[in-house]
Amino acid sequence: MRFQILMATMHKQKISDINWDEKGITSDVLLINQSDFSGRETSGKIQMISTTDRGSSNSRNLAIDNALGDICLIADDDVKYLPGYEEKILAEFAKYPEADIITFQIQTPEGNKFNMGYPDVPMKHSWRSILKCASIEIAFRRDAINKAQLRLNKLFGLGSHYRIHDEIIFLKEALDKGLNLRYAPIPVVIHPAESSGTDFNDHLIYSKGAAFAKLFAYKAYAFNIVFSIKKYALYKKNKSFWQFLALMNKGTADYLKGKY
Repeated sequence: MRFQILMATMHKQKISDINWDEKGITSDVLLINQSDFSGRETSGKIQMISTTDRGSSNSRNLAIDNALGDICLIADDDVKYLPGYEEKILAEFAKYPEADIITFQIQTPEGNKFNMGYPDVPMKHSWRSILKCASIEIAFRRDAINKAQLRLNKLFGLGSHYRIHDEIIFLKEALDKGLNLRYAPIPVVIHPAESSGTDFNDHLIYSKGAAFAKLFAYKAYAFNIVFSIKKYALYKKNKSFWQFLALMNKGTADYLKGKY
């Protein structure tokens, strides 16, 4: 099986603008470069497609459209890979031939788990478990994704109308289409730990409400309440509970009414 990393980057002029030596990559790479020009470049195992399009979901979709790997791994240009990542991922897909998508673990540069809530055992994903997934954890069978006509929603993700949760919506739609999603408790990629604080600006809060609407339709209003309560300690210095909830509800209402 051919393995390929689908990596997103921005504002590069050539493939060598990225320090590949420090990334630990041994496999083929398709690099989508959102820049101010269009073109293609190939250097060894790395192919770069430059485009003037913007938005993380557009970048991921262009990568899927042009991918050649049987198994593909989503990536950003700020990550590194653990030794043997390709063999570990391919072994999991061989172990679970029914799996269409498998999510893995991220490790911090210090060797810790990126998410302390990672389950310790392999499992099938549910709508609950995918809510904590990150894009750079996701590997998939390209044929299964194409057969299901599955792509990322262009309204969501960085640089889009709603700035978050394009990967979670992607996974939820995969579940809805009947694809088999699994989780493997195996670290394959390295990324620095996130800070404990979250930038709950108005646009992010609004986008969160819209994403919940996309994921859960009218049940989103209940999720908005739970989320507003759960995250209160992180935003209480800047917004009241009711202000936060109102912004989430506006995002939900606008999405449900098609105001985007």
